[in-house]
Amino acid sequence: MNPPSLIEVYGEPISVYTLQNALDDGILVKVGELSNLKIPVVFTTNLFSDVKDHYREIITKGLELFNKSDEQDSEYSRMRVLEKDRIWVIANAEGVTFMKPEDY
Repeated sequence: MNPPSLIEVYGEPISVYTLQNALDDGILVKVGELSNLKIPVVFTTNLFSDVKDHYREIITKGLELFNKSDEQDSEYSRMRVLEKDRIWVIANAEGVTFMKPEDY
């Protein structure tokens, strides 16, 4: 038996803040997409302002880390730490998001 869904437990959401909302508000910066999956790759504005000159290297490192499984991966999301206390990356159905820990 499957556990109940979040909607079954809590009901329909009152409001949903989407990836597009965050892009429109300037919270996130889209830098591209994973071409084979058409999944957006985004950075928080906070992180991007610090790494804009070498963000491609950060993307490469983050995607390489996703090639290795982690016991905390779920069917919904995966998270990796690129640099302790500095850069995280999270992948889910919405996209791949690079951020500072304080942006989470």
